[in-house]
Amino acid sequence: MPDPFKTLGLPARYDLDPTDLHTRFIQASAATHPDRYTDPVDQAQAAERAAEVNHAYAVLSDPERRADALLTLLGGPAKEQDKSLPPDLLMDMMETREQLEEAIAQENLDELNKLRDWANDQRDAHLKSIADLFADTQDTLPAKSIRLELNALRYIQRMLDQMPG
Repeated sequence: MPDPFKTLGLPARYDLDPTDLHTRFIQASAATHPDRYTDPVDQAQAAERAAEVNHAYAVLSDPERRADALLTLLGGPAKEQDKSLPPDLLMDMMETREQLEEAIAQENLDELNKLRDWANDQRDAHLKSIADLFADTQDTLPAKSIRLELNALRYIQRMLDQMPG
């Protein structure tokens, strides 16, 4: 897929204004809607372009996907190339998942909510760290640090996605 920032005419940076992002998406969607064309070839091309616009918006409106796209665009390692994690993350996640399984088995809603709050706090902390790392790039992109945070974030997000209710 093409560069999502270019597709929506936005600067390639992490800290995008959500209102500006949405406005650009609406404008690009209106301009590329296949119903604007009568010729079947033009309609097909517009449908492809509309799919690119929708994909770009989906990527840029999700902070994790936006960071991943920006990191790759700036020459950093793709998630398939670097799967490194913070030193204690796997052990912490194993312990937390055990607590989660126990809370689910016992139908302990208080513990489930506590674990969900913990995971959301962790997610927010990783997203803030990613934003800070992108903001602090003077001459050199801290690509390894950003990838490390993104990889950790994926573990937290997966846990949140798998939590009941």
